[in-house]
Amino acid sequence: MSVRVSRAGLALALGVVGTLFAGGGARAQTSVEVRTGLTVGNHTSTAAGLDWAPALSYEARIARRLRPQVAITAGYVRTAVGCREGFCRGREPKITGQHAALGAELSQGWLWGRVGVLYGTTRVGTEGEAPKAGPGLEAGAGFRLRFGRLSVGPGLSWRRMSADTPSSTDHAVALGFDLGVGFEFD
Repeated sequence: MSVRVSRAGLALALGVVGTLFAGGGARAQTSVEVRTGLTVGNHTSTAAGLDWAPALSYEARIARRLRPQVAITAGYVRTAVGCREGFCRGREPKITGQHAALGAELSQGWLWGRVGVLYGTTRVGTEGEAPKAGPGLEAGAGFRLRFGRLSVGPGLSWRRMSADTPSSTDHAVALGFDLGVGFEFD
């Protein structure tokens, strides 16, 4: 079930992106960015606090600049965190979220900040009940060094993701440090 939800979330994100980019003036800029890094966090059903067991997360986004400092973004976000405390002891599963993301980004010079909504699933390990799709929130900030159309820079992220199953209502929180590479189109 999570594979179907992930594909549905990705299809939703691509549909939103297509709508955003369907029309536009000659001054509009489109960019693509890929970010990857380490993320730590927690999941309510594991009874662990913020667990410092990092895991690799990544994301891919398309952005459409509406004004010089304002852009709309859409993409796919895969967030993973390790778990060693609470019910995770002895098993050490990964908590993995797969979400479509839609948001807004503000930038000034080399600084940027982003807020947005997520929709998808979050799963603990590979066993147990299939996760239900649900909403989430995200925020991030960082800086970008520009080299012509190419940009590179670190960032910090925070995500709160629904982690519901048919028998429980849970959520997961993740904090990440990542590095991004972007490319701007005319």
